[in-house]
Amino acid sequence: MKAGVLSGVLERLQNLTLVTVRWDRKFLATPKHLRPVKKERPKKPKKVDPAYSPDDPDSVERHFRRVSNALKVWLAEERMVLNEIEYVLYEAGKRLYFGWGKVKDLPVPVQRPMELLNVARPDGAAWGDFIPNPDFWADWLARWMALCWLRQHELHQRLLKETSHWARSQ
Repeated sequence: MKAGVLSGVLERLQNLTLVTVRWDRKFLATPKHLRPVKKERPKKPKKVDPAYSPDDPDSVERHFRRVSNALKVWLAEERMVLNEIEYVLYEAGKRLYFGWGKVKDLPVPVQRPMELLNVARPDGAAWGDFIPNPDFWADWLARWMALCWLRQHELHQRLLKETSHWARSQ
């Protein structure tokens, strides 16, 4: 088969021009070590949106439902019983109230509530081998709620109350 016929077939199949075929032949004819190196272009950083807008009530309500669902999943994964759930909710609320000054200046979260669970997990070295411990869970829950709901104490209280009602109804 002649080169002109081959280039015509390629041109029809892939909408290639004769110039493109010549460039490809020239590129493939050069040894690999002499071929130009492809440089990576720097990628633009992703634009990160906050998880919710504190000024928009609809956005806050949607985020509240996400946080509430994530909390219920977390409680089920940790296999807590009712008395542990009640204790953890009470202690987390107390820790949030007393540590309010430390968390009031944090930025609005950009991650989903389930992603923040791993971020908020406290160091288990303080509890040693007693990790399925309600105090550990309370510390974890307080940190997580502080990351999810910043500067909104009434939403902390509402979440704790609704979760307590949910746990009792199960």
